[in-house]
Amino acid sequence: MDIKFYNEEHQKAFYSICKRMKHLDCYHFSLAYLLSLDKVLREHTDEVFDFKEDCIKREGLHKGFQTGTSMKTTRLAFNLWNGCYDDGETYTNKDGYETELPSSYYSPDQIFCCKDYAPYYWQAIRIRFELN
Repeated sequence: MDIKFYNEEHQKAFYSICKRMKHLDCYHFSLAYLLSLDKVLREHTDEVFDFKEDCIKREGLHKGFQTGTSMKTTRLAFNLWNGCYDDGETYTNKDGYETELPSSYYSPDQIFCCKDYAPYYWQAIRIRFELN
């Protein structure tokens, strides 16, 4: 698969993160791809992924360094890693019944509205699901 990179820094950081990963499979590749896409995440990779334990750090999504764009990138990275998403919203209908709705922050229209990164988000999905 030809991997399309945002810029040279993205490509260099991707390979650097891959070298730190315990495993190199479609989950790790897509995560490394997204964590290396954004300058903010490149600088804070260790705050969103635990390389020793080989797991995401959910609390990293809510750290002060996150920007609107890096949060979108992190959400997609976490979701592709293991289906992770934030707690949803509770909706109470007129009869008082409560329904838990998924977080709208994970919807495609919220994540893909970042026009500069949208093609690279799609590339991460292709990597994760091994699509050509």
